[in-house]
Amino acid sequence: MRTLGLHQITAMSAAPVELVSIAAEVGCQQVCVFTHVPTAGLPDTEIPMSFPLVTREDVRALQDRLRDCGVGVGNIEFFPVTSAGDIEKYREGFEIGAAIGARRAVTHIHDADDARAIDTLGRLCDLAAEYDLRLGLEFMGLTPACSSLGRAVWFVAQVGRANIGVGVDALHLARTGGTAADISALPAHCFTYGQICDGVGLHLASDYLPEAMDRLLPGDGNWPLVDIISALPVGTSLDVEVPSPSRLSQGISALQHAREAVERARNCIDLARPVR
Repeated sequence: MRTLGLHQITAMSAAPVELVSIAAEVGCQQVCVFTHVPTAGLPDTEIPMSFPLVTREDVRALQDRLRDCGVGVGNIEFFPVTSAGDIEKYREGFEIGAAIGARRAVTHIHDADDARAIDTLGRLCDLAAEYDLRLGLEFMGLTPACSSLGRAVWFVAQVGRANIGVGVDALHLARTGGTAADISALPAHCFTYGQICDGVGLHLASDYLPEAMDRLLPGDGNWPLVDIISALPVGTSLDVEVPSPSRLSQGISALQHAREAVERARNCIDLARPVR
């Protein structure tokens, strides 16, 4: 059985400690939480900066809840590469992540200068390595500097560090024209994690933030989720990332929504036939 994580934005109304309890209740082995949120907007996207945040004051309670529920921490979010090149500000987020047992940290490229971005990304890898964290580089149509699977793979190759790979979000794959075949064509070591959600249509888009913040449950759209999961190496952790304020506005609780999202994701996983 693949390791399945419950992403914080699937249950935005839940505090991180409550998210752990929800994850255990719905059968997830991990959670994905925020230990750093940029205090200012990023230069090339309108991604909102308001997310539940794990602070130093939360660490003990979160450690206790993780232990009691038998849940781990997969990803910590998010540590963008920007033109400022300042990564020391991420140390506290990495320290908190390490204290709660996180395995990976998420980054995006927001610097259009490739040489500078590669240098910053390399230093970010080195900082993450101090805390035994592997970086997951996400590509998005929302970040022009790294807007495709191919670009993300290129950045990983240019950096040349062992503790970095590509994170594949079904939404970003679909909206940037990527396919399951593209995933299959790459070596298994390229990937750090996958994220499951659904949507309608495979059209390209560079501005799809509303869709990113209000996604469909797996099976409610027509994306080839089973093929995408099959293409990812069998050891790749998967996260259920299905923010849905439209469903929650109908009176569905965070627990109910998470339960259905995870059940739908498991259905896709059960149908998948990984070949590596």
